[in-house]
Amino acid sequence: MKKINPLYLFFILVYANEGLYHLPGQAIYYLTRELWKLDATTMGWIAFISGLPWCIKILFGFIGDKYPSKIKAILISNYVMGILAYLYIIICGLNVVSLTITGFLISFYVAFADTLNDKQMVVVEQDGNLQGKCQAMQWSAFGVVSVLVSIFGAMLATAMETTIAIKVGYSIALILPIITLIYFLKWYKPVIQTQGVSFQTFKGELKLFKTPGFLIAILFIAFLMLSPSFGTPLMIYARENLHVNKMFLGYLGATGEVLSIIGYLLYYRYCQKFNLFKMLQFMIIGTVITNLFYLYIPNQWFLLGYNIAFGAFNGMSFLILLNFFVQLVPKNSEGFFYACLTGISNLCGNGSGVLGGIVFDHFGYSATVIVASATTACCLFIIPFLKRSKPC
Repeated sequence: MKKINPLYLFFILVYANEGLYHLPGQAIYYLTRELWKLDATTMGWIAFISGLPWCIKILFGFIGDKYPSKIKAILISNYVMGILAYLYIIICGLNVVSLTITGFLISFYVAFADTLNDKQMVVVEQDGNLQGKCQAMQWSAFGVVSVLVSIFGAMLATAMETTIAIKVGYSIALILPIITLIYFLKWYKPVIQTQGVSFQTFKGELKLFKTPGFLIAILFIAFLMLSPSFGTPLMIYARENLHVNKMFLGYLGATGEVLSIIGYLLYYRYCQKFNLFKMLQFMIIGTVITNLFYLYIPNQWFLLGYNIAFGAFNGMSFLILLNFFVQLVPKNSEGFFYACLTGISNLCGNGSGVLGGIVFDHFGYSATVIVASATTACCLFIIPFLKRSKPC
């Protein structure tokens, strides 16, 4: 019988935490948009600042590669900080400033743990030539938790006054970090090298940033992720134009997450057999087509139909991009370089929220969808250069 890698439980717990911390997210949207009356651009800036830790994962990756023997201690201190941030919200509530600061702190603890997780995931992926299977497993754990988050988050936002719903949401979300902290204290043993990578090694590997192939890959990632997002504009359109109720939005989110899990499993089973560059083309063309459908939403049932039609594709596309990241990463500096790529992706992804808000506030919902689709389509012109330079 094949032995199960003990790190799998670690991967699942970290990604389950990443899913559960979004439990109050729907109530926070209603607080910022419908009670505080913030515009989409301001909401984008709050999300951008709160999400900055996801953009400095390169620093977290450097720490993980340089001091691998300290990973357990870092994880423990990180989760303690996250628990304290949750407790502050539960006790004191939120205003615009505290929402931004606590959002930053919570993102910091989750992003740092995510980076240390991914360092070990890349080692397991590359050593076992798993071609994204490990990522499919951990993102499936994230997806399962996200289904519950979508439904119960909507129930909280519907059944309770918004500020109370946020406090109850964080109280429930607090349970898993506490369980994970106990796991770190009693059972967790990182299966990685005990000696850190030297500064000389890092200096040598930084030459990778000077290679045309790697630079083109970064350009591709940045351009793809910086495409203006219409996630918040779609939420605003659904609530204020279609008058979709909170529970229906929760069911929409759950449907999308279930189908994303199916996409993860399909990727796990089939997609690693195909050429990576062809899969990237498939991802971009499919994304443009599915985006354009959202120009026509006469009622809420079309939203549900699009979720059902495109959910599995969205899950597959996400793992195609992450597998592309893994193939770019050099041995022995997995944490640093994978964090570099995901940090660039997250920075541009957060920026896309701001850009999407600006386009929406000035030109409306349809323009945001069109701009998002057009900029995504432009990434097709970069793929031939990726093929030529063979960065992975």
